[in-house]
Amino acid sequence: MNTNDKLRLIRAEMVQSGIDAYIIPSNDPHNSEYLPEYYKTRQWLSGFTGSAGTIVITQTHCGLWTDGRYFLQAEDELKGSEIVLYKMRMPNVPTIHEWLNQTISHGSTVGFNGFQYSAYDAELIKSELKDKKIKLDFRTNIVDKIWLNRPYLPSEKVFIHDELYAGESAKQKIEHIRANMLKNDCEYHLINKLDDIAWLLNLRGSDIKNNPYFLSYVLIDKETTYLYIDILKLNDKIIHYLHENNVRVKIYEDIWDDLQELKEGKRIALDKKAIPYQFYHDIDRRCQVLDQPNHSTALKSIKNEIECNHLRTCHIHDGVAMLRFMKWLEETVPTGAVTETLADEKLTQYRMDISTFFSQSFDTIAGYKDHAALMHYKAKKETEYTLEPSALFLVDSGGQYFNGTTDITRTFALGPLTDEERTDYTLVLKGMIQLSKAIFLEGTTGTNLDILARKPMWDRGIDYKCGTGHGVGFFMGVHEGPQGLSMVSNTIPLKPGMILTNEPGIYKSGRHGIRIENTLLIVPFTTTEFGAFYQFETLTKTPIDTRPILKELLTEAEINWLNDYHQEVHHALRAHLSIKSEISYLEKVTQRI
Repeated sequence: MNTNDKLRLIRAEMVQSGIDAYIIPSNDPHNSEYLPEYYKTRQWLSGFTGSAGTIVITQTHCGLWTDGRYFLQAEDELKGSEIVLYKMRMPNVPTIHEWLNQTISHGSTVGFNGFQYSAYDAELIKSELKDKKIKLDFRTNIVDKIWLNRPYLPSEKVFIHDELYAGESAKQKIEHIRANMLKNDCEYHLINKLDDIAWLLNLRGSDIKNNPYFLSYVLIDKETTYLYIDILKLNDKIIHYLHENNVRVKIYEDIWDDLQELKEGKRIALDKKAIPYQFYHDIDRRCQVLDQPNHSTALKSIKNEIECNHLRTCHIHDGVAMLRFMKWLEETVPTGAVTETLADEKLTQYRMDISTFFSQSFDTIAGYKDHAALMHYKAKKETEYTLEPSALFLVDSGGQYFNGTTDITRTFALGPLTDEERTDYTLVLKGMIQLSKAIFLEGTTGTNLDILARKPMWDRGIDYKCGTGHGVGFFMGVHEGPQGLSMVSNTIPLKPGMILTNEPGIYKSGRHGIRIENTLLIVPFTTTEFGAFYQFETLTKTPIDTRPILKELLTEAEINWLNDYHQEVHHALRAHLSIKSEISYLEKVTQRI
């Protein structure tokens, strides 16, 4: 079946169920960004493979809403289907709620799978469409009826993430949560987010590609912690470990029944932006709901000193892998044998040589020439380019290690460049440096700092349609909240111990894409009569290609920063190199400009 065939079947089911508009988000019961194959309903229907996007279907129309990271990709992947692309936050483009208000009739029924739609989003629909007096059908799962040969839920084994890496025991972390429950007079706390659960219990898994998570829920009361999970994922060692930490194991599917048995009138803490509406609808009838972000989300965002030290080591090892890849790339491209996918595979091989390596932290983006203008490009053998000794090659990659998670982008000059390419590269570098040099007052948010990275581009009338940076986990997701760097309002203050990426870019369709990305750690700077001030420590230890730079566009302070950074990189990597040719290459690519 193609997309249009699937839409015909969905519309027939909508008629049978009395549903006028049906919403298919990119979500699962755990509010995950990256999904198990079982929950990729939007991708299955549309063929659009981006990580963010929502489909709305009526009897006469179907639209996909996605953000600026995926405009070009969505245009390409939706070709041949009737699905219309709606570019979010662009002028004259309606939001989903605006479009529904304009489209559906008074008293219409809006449907969605209540296990894959958050309580917050469901209530927002009711609020935004209140004048339409709509009804919600969240129990009719249309996709289940027509998705034949659907993948099974994953069942990979769970393993312990050693406290030597985590810096704190699961028992201690659970007590932090209970202290917060006591403070807020809560009998229960429900956690459905997989990263929070993995962090809380110091456990990891392999249920989601590139993310060391396992499908599960956690319910905490005043005495016991309940872990809902496929028991086949646990060996005797894990069961004993959980027992030692007063964690009782229950069957994954039992969570729904148990939530309907909670003590009536008691208070439960949960995050409505994460909890499935199906759960929330039943909980809200029995308990008083305290809607707040999971306390574990805030706790895990601030890395302890043990984690910070491991991260420093992790990024040095990752830098060695990157250096070897850079050397191989420079030596091999002139042979005409390097393709985008081969470069991806070679970089992964270098990372696999590191003893603490677990997996990639996301699918590598290896884009040559105009392919790099697709922010989340994924090279395929049928359409990939062979690299030549000219133009720009963007590589955005990262690794999952037992001692940390990395995310780095470098854009390489493979040969002669145009003046436009060199200018754009230098503007991106200027933005990255300006943000790296920031010193900021306690209470500052990522939204306050975002302009530092964009200004060199704004001065030329250029922008990028995505955030400047995101949080990064510790052997967790490469995207971690609640902090971020973006024009979109984020009220979370930046604090020491938080990790952020710094990744401005320029993307010109049909021409080139440029991004330079380092991972930063927030550390104290000074405290004065005016308050506490913070700064960034650059964790990433990989040379930045200086060949494309137009030096006359850099200030003296920016040149000094780049030279100092390369001195740090040289010092960090030199101790891990013994092959003479690698040492010589390091010397060359960290020279002062």
